[in-house]
Amino acid sequence: MRIIAGKYRGLKLEEFDLKNIRPTLDRAREGIFNKIQFDIPNSKCLDLFGGTGAFSLEFLSRGANEVITCDSNFDSCKLIEKNFSLAKIKPNLKNMDYMDCLNKLKDDKFDIIFVDPPFASDFGLNAIKFIDDSQMLTSEGVLIFEHSSDLNLSGSTDIKGLKNLKIIDTKKYGYITVDYLVRV
Repeated sequence: MRIIAGKYRGLKLEEFDLKNIRPTLDRAREGIFNKIQFDIPNSKCLDLFGGTGAFSLEFLSRGANEVITCDSNFDSCKLIEKNFSLAKIKPNLKNMDYMDCLNKLKDDKFDIIFVDPPFASDFGLNAIKFIDDSQMLTSEGVLIFEHSSDLNLSGSTDIKGLKNLKIIDTKKYGYITVDYLVRV
């Protein structure tokens, strides 16, 4: 896995040796960054389920001002720190449960929020509902929700119960689907 573009372009990142960890497919990651490339410079980003830190580093590589990375898994946090050290930068890393992190940051505003939870959980929908209720996304911001293609949200422009966010686009990459949400 490598950083696609920007300041750290080509930087080879460490990956998990574990079979139960699912990094984002390269073509999905490239598709996501192609879609939001003009939103990244000078942005404030939240990478809610940090994993390897690849998304956080890609945001910084492409000119984000600030990236907060959250992951509850100790091994993930160690890997994120290791990958950031390859770029010679220190992560703004929160080693905590995603809901604890959201509660801590609920008064902050983000230009980009990336939500890529474990697929066999309701963490993603819970996070989106919290972000919606707390209005954590700036008026021009985008929330990117990566989930299993088995979870079909594309038949509707909104996720049930959302008041301030709506889906504006959906892209499918095999077993992965990516929804893009903006403020209403």
